[in-house]
Amino acid sequence: MNCKQFEKIRSENPFMPLNDIVHELVLQDIISFAVMPGSRISESSIAQGLGISRSPVKAALEKLASNNYIKIQNSRYYVAEFNKKDYDEICDFTEMIETHAAGEAALNITKEQLDELYDMAHKLQDTYDEAFHKGKDFVFAKLLEQEINFHFSVVKASGNQLITDIYDQMKYRLFRCRSYLLFSRPDGFYDTLDTDHVFICDILKFGDRDMAAAAIRRHLGISRSGIERFNLLELTNKK
Repeated sequence: MNCKQFEKIRSENPFMPLNDIVHELVLQDIISFAVMPGSRISESSIAQGLGISRSPVKAALEKLASNNYIKIQNSRYYVAEFNKKDYDEICDFTEMIETHAAGEAALNITKEQLDELYDMAHKLQDTYDEAFHKGKDFVFAKLLEQEINFHFSVVKASGNQLITDIYDQMKYRLFRCRSYLLFSRPDGFYDTLDTDHVFICDILKFGDRDMAAAAIRRHLGISRSGIERFNLLELTNKK
């Protein structure tokens, strides 16, 4: 755990709850492989190292557990396992669900839903700028949450409640593999990707099912090819 970064975030964000800061730092440790899959995370060690009580640490770890980054066994916390098979299955599932949902959304999306998506897309651009151009790496949790909400909103706009419910149950597992790419990003990656969400909104507004499905497929493909090209998953085997 990076104590200097903890103090830096705390000084720059005096009203940010301690559990949110701890959540952000542990999340970064997980997706940067500073703490490897299967490793134990000690609640008391984190609290002692940061000079805070165990309560905010526990709250942070419980949130990470609810989002499938951490598993709990015998009241102990461990980084959840993640391997190539998990990754392939998650990517295949995501492409299957989201491309179909985007096609249906192009036909069924309401003006209110489209306006909300545009707002999310523009906020994502602001967060990309904040995180990657201004050097504020501590907004990864915020960025991940905005990414999840955008994609989930596209799925909801399909009007298919069963698909929406299934996606809702799986969404944090779906985004775990993409979180590695958000952290270990190649140069220039976000210069391309940060405009993609607005482009998707434009296609949905146009109302063409096939074009919407293709836009989402391309968007997901950029992330998948980036992870594979830069061998990010190989890091999980270097324990």
